[in-house]
Order: sequence, then structure tokens, then C-alpha cells
Amino acid sequence: MQLLSDPSLNVFFDWVVKTTLLASIMAGLILVIKAVLKNRLKPGWHYALWLLLMLRLLIPAGPQTAFSIYNLFSWTEAASENTAAPHLNTAGSDDTAASSKHPELSSIDSENSGTRAVYPDQSKDSTWSIKQMLIGIWMIGAVLLLIRLLAVNIRFSMKLRRNAVAAKQADIMLLAQARRSMGVKRRERLSFSPAVSTPTLFGWIRPHLIMPTSSRELDAERQSHIYLHELAHMKHADILVNWLMHLLLVLHWFNPLLWYALYKMREDQELSADALALRKIHPSQVSEYGYTIITLLERTKIRGYVPGAAGLSGSKQQLKRRILMIKNFKRKSIGWTMVGLAIVVALSGCALTNGKTASDGNTTTPAAGETTPAETVTPGTTAPNNAGDKSGDTASNDDTKNGSGTGVNSTASTDSDTKSQPSDRNKGGSSSGNSAQASVKVTETKGHEQQIKDIAALAKKGKVKGADFVAGKTIIDDIHTSWGEPDRPWQPSDSYAYDSYSPGAGRGTYAFGIGRGEVVYDIRYFGSPMDENQAFNQINFAEIKKTLGKPSSIKTNNTDDILTYKLGEYELKFVGPHKTQRLDHISVYSPKAAAPMGGSVK
Repeated sequence: MQLLSDPSLNVFFDWVVKTTLLASIMAGLILVIKAVLKNRLKPGWHYALWLLLMLRLLIPAGPQTAFSIYNLFSWTEAASENTAAPHLNTAGSDDTAASSKHPELSSIDSENSGTRAVYPDQSKDSTWSIKQMLIGIWMIGAVLLLIRLLAVNIRFSMKLRRNAVAAKQADIMLLAQARRSMGVKRRERLSFSPAVSTPTLFGWIRPHLIMPTSSRELDAERQSHIYLHELAHMKHADILVNWLMHLLLVLHWFNPLLWYALYKMREDQELSADALALRKIHPSQVSEYGYTIITLLERTKIRGYVPGAAGLSGSKQQLKRRILMIKNFKRKSIGWTMVGLAIVVALSGCALTNGKTASDGNTTTPAAGETTPAETVTPGTTAPNNAGDKSGDTASNDDTKNGSGTGVNSTASTDSDTKSQPSDRNKGGSSSGNSAQASVKVTETKGHEQQIKDIAALAKKGKVKGADFVAGKTIIDDIHTSWGEPDRPWQPSDSYAYDSYSPGAGRGTYAFGIGRGEVVYDIRYFGSPMDENQAFNQINFAEIKKTLGKPSSIKTNNTDDILTYKLGEYELKFVGPHKTQRLDHISVYSPKAAAPMGGSVK
């Protein structure tokens, strides 16, 4: 059971689910292309389309583009975040009440506006057990299928070794001639065996060509046709392709469409080998080659697919298509070659790329010389109180209930103004309006360069000040063990799963975002109220950009601006109200832990 809760296994399972959805769409598109073009497209191009499907199953994630076919299927992006039926919470009074009790959660909701989901593996209810059960069933199926594939391959190998008869010198000479004609440099063993009913090429490292004993009755010309066909499989590396596709199906065994894709791929693999062999023989022998194929397929016994084998095979239902291809074979067809190339390029562009997520449309990069919302500082605007401060909680809570967008209210703002002037606070907080206005001017808030650099240096390590935890690596149970139970644990009614702490000793307030496998993918720090010179509400966005340079992205969610800097495998986000352009809190975010299959958590 502990294995099923492993974060890495949960992440990998989510990737398999998303990949199988994307591959299913691509397989459907390939089948449509094949149905439309039929025999007008060369067999080699039909086969190449399936190789692209294999590539789709292999790549972790493609680049996000506007012309991706998956833009038409937005649910494939949501699947990566909502695997195994997550709880979906809608905005309502429960969320508002939860945020009102803990103002730092209002900032969390503001920054995370979008899809509101709590991953099932973060809860201890039946949904988590369902996902564990699904992972367990998937693992059992994959292991059993892998064992079966290996057993079939080993048994076939032992059967060939037990019944093989060495080839005669005349047969070896004929195979060598075919090898030269095909341009294959690798050598293979040749033997005859009653264990096979059709010529079979077995093994990738040490290829072995096994001919049925009945093929000795064929004349040298027809045997040469068979050798050319089998050598075409070797030149195309079909055995390696078959192994790879079968291993991919070990992971995607539950997808019937991919099993059908394997069946069609093997069919096109045979036609592609036929086409290459036909190009190596004299045009007058094309009909004789077709007769050889018919003769052998009539003797063929239906055999299950062996991943380590490729050979002249196919059902009698496929025979008609092969005869038509051979009959209409053309050595050169520039027009359809260009069509095939265009289809492969187009399919690669639209099916090997990922669709854009909704958050991509909200992320804007300012043009050169353009003034961004985060650069506009309005003199006379009072700075907001740090959402992590515990002083003034009552006033903050009341205003949040009354509809404050960021959990920061006018009373808290006045309180913050008072805090920004230590001398005035000692006088009982009766500061003048001019002093309050001066507290938000850029000229009065310089000198935080080192503090900002220190924040960035820790963020590169996935950490924030005062907490020895790493985003994307720490498990929430580790934090519970170190700091005890949270001051405010996440609730099922929350939009997102965050545990909030105020560990004391002037540390400030922290919020830990819990992702799949209970991995902490987001660490948010709201600063410490003890050192007023280090208070986050004394830092403005212009100062951050002056110190760290142009952000990777600037985004506005509800009333907050978010400046994002990509620092290695982490993202450092500076979040604060758009109105004041002051820092409220920072976020050290691990995209890999939050959304391992491409895209980002909304």
C-alpha cells in the first residue's frame, strides 16, 4: 500500500493516463487519414504514420502551440490535473468563510484562480482509495503482460533452437546475393525449421532468419524474393520497432485503440517491406513476387505476435490489399511522395505538440519600453498590510466577509501605514496623511536589493526564509512532523489544498500547497512582522524588476499582480495587489511536482 502512495508512482501514472488520451486522438486521426487516402499513399508513408504515434507515446510532453490538434480537445489538458475523478469545488459561501478566517488563503485563491480542484490523493477519503486501486490494477496488468511477452519470446527462441536445421551452402550464397542487392551490411544466420510456417526474422542483436522446411521446394528466384522481403524488415529495424511498441503497450494495456493500432501497424509494416523488396527486383518479376506471397500466405497458420520477430506474414483478409499494392506498384511517384511528406510534417506539428492551456492566454510578456501594470506606482496609495501578520486579524476577517478581494482591507491598510513609520507608531499611530503617502513612493522604498537577491537565492534551491523545506521534494507529513499540526489545515471546502502555519519566533506566516502524492509543490511566505525594514509591504514591484530584471511573465488574477521569474527547476512568484503595486507574499513553485505532464496548475 505504501508503494501505491509513492509520489513518483502517482506522477508517472498521471502521465500514462494523459499520454494514452493524446495517443488515442492521434491514432483516430491516423485512421482517418488512411481511410481517405487508402492505396494512393505509398506503404512506407502509411507505416511512418504509426512511427509518429510511437513517438507520441514516448515523449513526456511536446511544446505548446496554437495549431495543436489537442486545442480542440481541452479535456485532455484537464485530465492531467483531474486524474481519477478529483473533487470539484465551486465558489460559494463555504470558500468565502474559510478565507475569512485565514486571510492568507484569500491570496492563495486569488493567485490560483481558474480550475478549482483538490487532488484525490491529498484527501483521506474514498477517492484516494479509488486511485490507489486503479494504480494497483494498472501495475498488475502491466507486470503480467510484460511477463507474458518475455515468456512468449523465450519459448519461441527455445523452439527455434530445438528444431533448426543448418542451411546449405547454396542457400547461404543466395541470401548473400540478396543482402548485397538490399544494401544490408549486417549478417544473419540462416536455418530451416518445421517450427515456423512462414519465413521469420528473429532477434535484433543477433538476427536469425528461419525458413519453413516447405520453402525448400521453391525455386531460387522465389527464395530470393523471400530473402529480399526479410532483409527489408532488417533494413527498417522492424524488430526493434515491434519490441518498442509492445513495451509501450505494457504501460497502455488498458487502451483497446492502441492494440488496434499495433495490428494496423504490423499490417503496414508488411506492405512497407513488400514495397522495398519490389524496388530491388526487375519489373518483369513483380508478378512472380506476388505469386510467391500468395503461395506462402496460403500455408500460413495464424500465430500470435512475437515481439522479437518480423516476417512474411498476414491474414488472408489482408491478402487482397497486398495483391492490389503489388499489382499497382510504381517505382517512382514524386507527387504522392510529396503528399506523404506533407502529411507526416503536418501530423508531427499538430499531434506531437500540446494544446495551449487557459493560463497561457493570461500570461503576457511586456513589449520593449512598454509600461506594465506592475510598474505603475500611484503616489498617495496606501500600502496593504502583510497578509501573514496576525495583528489586526479581526478587522481583516470582517472586511474579507464583506467582499475584500485579496483579504486585505482598508483598516489593515491604515494599520500598515502606521507600521511603515516606526516613530509614528511609537506615538500611538497618529501619523499625518503626507507621511502615509510618502511611505509608498519609490524613492522611500529603495534599499531592498539584498533582501530581494536573498529571496531569489533561496528560491533557486526551492526554499523560502525560515523554513528548511524544499518545494517539489518535501512531503507534507515531514512538515507536520517538524512543525506539528498546522494552524489552519486545508478543508474539503477549500478551492486548493494548503496547510497554513505561523510557527512563532517572528518567523511569519507560511502556506504549503499539497499536490499529488502529498508532495508540497508550492511554498508561500508572507514575511515576518518582527522586522519592519524587512516587511514585504515595503517592497514595490518596480524595485523587484530593477533588482532581478525583466520577469519571465506578468499576470493579473482578480486584484493581484503576479511577477514570475524562472529560476532553474523552480518558479519564483512575487504577488501583491494591483492597486498598490506592493509585495504581499512570495511563492516558490515547482512546475514539475504540480503538473508533470505539461501545462501548469491553474
